[in-house]
Amino acid sequence: MESIDMISKKISKDKKNIVFPSFTVKEKDIEKITVHSSEKCDEEIYINEFTVEGFTKKLKKLSRQSQENKENLKQTQKLKSNAVNKEENTKFKYCKKCVQPNTRPGVKFDENDICSACRLTEVPDETDWAKRREELNAIADWARSRNVSGYDCIVGVSGGKDSTRQSMYVRDELGLKPLLVSCTYPPEQQTERGAHNISNLISLGFDCICVSPNPQIWKVLMKQGFMKFGNWCKSTEMALYASAPHMAVAYHIPLIILGENPAIALGDMDVGSTGGDANKMKYCHTLGGGDPSPLLIDGITEKDIIFYRYPSDDEMEWANLRLIYLGYYIKDFTRFKNAEFGIKHGLKFRDDPLEDIGDVYGCEALDDDFVVENQMFKYLKFGFGKVTDQASEAIRLGMITREEAIELVRKYDGKCADRFIKRFCNYLEITLEEFWEVAEKFRNSNIWEKDCNGEWKLKVTLE
Repeated sequence: MESIDMISKKISKDKKNIVFPSFTVKEKDIEKITVHSSEKCDEEIYINEFTVEGFTKKLKKLSRQSQENKENLKQTQKLKSNAVNKEENTKFKYCKKCVQPNTRPGVKFDENDICSACRLTEVPDETDWAKRREELNAIADWARSRNVSGYDCIVGVSGGKDSTRQSMYVRDELGLKPLLVSCTYPPEQQTERGAHNISNLISLGFDCICVSPNPQIWKVLMKQGFMKFGNWCKSTEMALYASAPHMAVAYHIPLIILGENPAIALGDMDVGSTGGDANKMKYCHTLGGGDPSPLLIDGITEKDIIFYRYPSDDEMEWANLRLIYLGYYIKDFTRFKNAEFGIKHGLKFRDDPLEDIGDVYGCEALDDDFVVENQMFKYLKFGFGKVTDQASEAIRLGMITREEAIELVRKYDGKCADRFIKRFCNYLEITLEEFWEVAEKFRNSNIWEKDCNGEWKLKVTLE
């Protein structure tokens, strides 16, 4: 397999027939696009699968690949499901519209076992998008009227698909002058792909501040989070989310524009907003109010965690700081459309086998491979990983059926190749034995059990 630009596609051996699903690529630009070549090729190939049409075809194809074993799986799972008592079933269940379980922090299920994300996205055609755009335009005018620094707003960026679209929409559609703020990973953690993508975004014509917390402290906090919470991202995400408001307060920039609303996209109702207001973002499950004081162990001091501390409510009120979710105001702000947009503007995506990364798209967490391991831990703790999130959104958008989503989740969710685990262990200077001890420590015994062969299985079957 040869990769030039990490765009999933197949190419015929003779390269005679090239099909572009939804947009045209000029002949002179073809060489710039990643090519996956193989001895076994179809006559026709898709230069770019990263279109909504391409995503849909990919999802359906992957789902069909596991259909041949479906009946046997069904019988086995029914037998297993019958063994689970009724009390357990009430504790752990799946949404009847998508494939999301009720173990997601902050999610709510109604009396019909439909999750909050599905309920909030049931009637998109009835949404007055013109009215929302008027509201967004008013917010943009408000920000411009309070510009004292030269910048109307801040967009926190990783260089990925969402931040690329956010940055360009804010500038090109709203006419705002944004300052991009990127909290960068230490060199040992950041991927070459991630470094390329943030540089590519800046090259599209933006001012950017890169915040780089002390990598030595960063590693200590990562190890602490992994060993104590089974979540190395705990401190990292505090720094990622706090960097933008820190810069907004420091430079007197009135508006921060975030991407998707977790309440709508994922059903996390603890965030406190079902609209565009994002000022309560720091109270989501990940940030826990923005207080990093639990990190003050192992010799870590207040001075070490300045970039990890989210500004207080008083500081944000003093700065008259406003945060919004851009995704609330844009009808097609989805991971699929954002991926399609990003690829057109130079974004490099993953080309890892699906079984290695537990990700059926390869368009997320592009700057950090350790996220693959963290998604596996999420699977052990809550019974779902990234594929569940992806498949559930695809169901809500009408791209695939629930049955097709189930097959994807069964086959790919929670997967993590050994090479990612080994790299992670080397970085944190722990052994593989220590890694798996922590993994089993945080496996949720309320939702997992061993079968007759001694293998771990979820107690409740997704069906």
